[in-house]
Amino acid sequence: MKKAVSGILGVLFVLIVICGVFVCSYVFNEPKHDKGTESRQLILGYWTDEDDDMRFYFDQTGEFRIVKASDEDHIYAEGWFKVNEKAGKIKLMLNPKGERDTSYDMGEKLKLFSEITYRKLKADEPHSDKGWTFLSERERKEIMEAEATCTFVMSNSEENVYNCERTRTIKEFNGDAKADNRIKDAANK
Repeated sequence: MKKAVSGILGVLFVLIVICGVFVCSYVFNEPKHDKGTESRQLILGYWTDEDDDMRFYFDQTGEFRIVKASDEDHIYAEGWFKVNEKAGKIKLMLNPKGERDTSYDMGEKLKLFSEITYRKLKADEPHSDKGWTFLSERERKEIMEAEATCTFVMSNSEENVYNCERTRTIKEFNGDAKADNRIKDAANK
């Protein structure tokens, strides 16, 4: 009897460790921030498909959120993501406790995981060789208004296709919430 109980506990322990490693690989993953990588292009703003009323946020820290573009309080899904640049896929781990529109088909695998395929990622990155602090107002404006487009395909039963354009903000460009204040403070001096 003791061998059976210890065997079951041993198997249970191994399963918990494997699941923990798998979940932590999403939660503590950060996308690549290197210049010229697709991961960097995906995180430098938010992607909107006006026709289908859909917006995708991919954060610098590895978190994502998919919302309705006309009502950002309407959340389709949120959680963590990993980018596989070779395959052109964004692997999602959905937050089971987060707000969510369960009527939207995320193409889930095991209820917590989904995938988005991205294609035709095109992004201008003017003045990428300079730091934000050393740019003129004209150069900053060019960076903020640089065009970027991408097609996202949800791996669900309908294979929903979203043709998105990126919008940048200073916060997303610099990767922190205090960036707007630093820019204003520097302008006031």
